[in-house]
Amino acid sequence: MADSPAGRIDPLIDVHQLHTLCNTPDPPLLIGVLPAWRHALHHIPGSRQVWRPQLTRADGARLIETAGFERWARSEGINAHSRVVVWDERYDAARLWWAFHHYGKADVQVLDGGLQAWRAAGLPLQRGRQRRRPGEGTFVAKAGAGFPIAGRELVLAARQRQDLQLWDTRDLPEWEGRRRLRGARRAGRIPWASHLSWRCFRRNNPHDQRFRSDAELQALVLEQGLDRNKRQIFYCQSGVRTTTAILALYRLGWDPQQLVNDDRSWRHWSRDPELNRLREARG
Repeated sequence: MADSPAGRIDPLIDVHQLHTLCNTPDPPLLIGVLPAWRHALHHIPGSRQVWRPQLTRADGARLIETAGFERWARSEGINAHSRVVVWDERYDAARLWWAFHHYGKADVQVLDGGLQAWRAAGLPLQRGRQRRRPGEGTFVAKAGAGFPIAGRELVLAARQRQDLQLWDTRDLPEWEGRRRLRGARRAGRIPWASHLSWRCFRRNNPHDQRFRSDAELQALVLEQGLDRNKRQIFYCQSGVRTTTAILALYRLGWDPQQLVNDDRSWRHWSRDPELNRLREARG
């Protein structure tokens, strides 16, 4: 695997690197993060599939608990040293990458540009539903071993603490209160957050979902005022789009403990009567 700053495993892998690896005697385990019907239409050959409900708690807004994630990973045959590459059609692969890191496996990689990049490179695709085989993995999940998850109190503390920065990574219509996604009780935003759309970290092309270059990301950090010495808290609708920002900053060498995901995000905030009274009081 390629190295990123501070000797880390690069969280991104490009299509040509992945295609080469897939044709070695010991190919990586591929996981497509998309609905089963989408995976059946077209997927990278040999890829397995997972979708949000399998990795989400019953309340629909938080990452599955430690034991549940461990069971799922083992069912896919994943061990501590398994080489895993995740891909998607939008932004969900970053979420699974973040989840692995949170539970102690920091060497998972995301296919940069996802299925669109694979297809654009003219590489082969496969159709049909996957044949599930019981895995015998030995992966041990350790809660909080990697990226931290923000609790309610940390988000509230960002109102006054100078060592915290809170970012809303949703699209502009959501930030402005003009759009409410399913699952949220009302439209709006956390009053003391700043807006930083997840799209800023990707190339500005609907047909190219690759991440921006390191130089472009560094310029974005300076332009938006993200302070490397402060803890960065990110929220969106349900803690998925946030992970695009987290991956980009991690790739630039930021300390994982400084990159915090509000995993319940606006879906939870909009449903909490006390938090909504606070929102209304602040205007």
